[in-house]
Amino acid sequence: MNPRLKSALIGIVAGGVVVAGGYALLSNNGGSSNSNTAPYIRTDNPRETRSFLESGEEDKDCSDFRTQRQAQAFFEANGGPLSDPHNLDRDDDGRVCESLP
Repeated sequence: MNPRLKSALIGIVAGGVVVAGGYALLSNNGGSSNSNTAPYIRTDNPRETRSFLESGEEDKDCSDFRTQRQAQAFFEANGGPLSDPHNLDRDDDGRVCESLP
């Protein structure tokens, strides 16, 4: 077989493998499903604050509360440690906004 033809065929096959692999990665999404039945998993960066949650609700930060007790009551009324979309309990100890009076 002609060496130039052989190199061209190898290049075409390698290119096809790269394209197919990229397509599989992008279309499969890593095999995860978009089900709302999974438990809440924190995906935000605790060093950033968000202005709105995915639900459209305004994000609450510790500065939105006057006391730790108010923040704790809000936290527990909105899911507590099992669901903390406002990321008030950044150290995951169950107590929020510990720097507030």
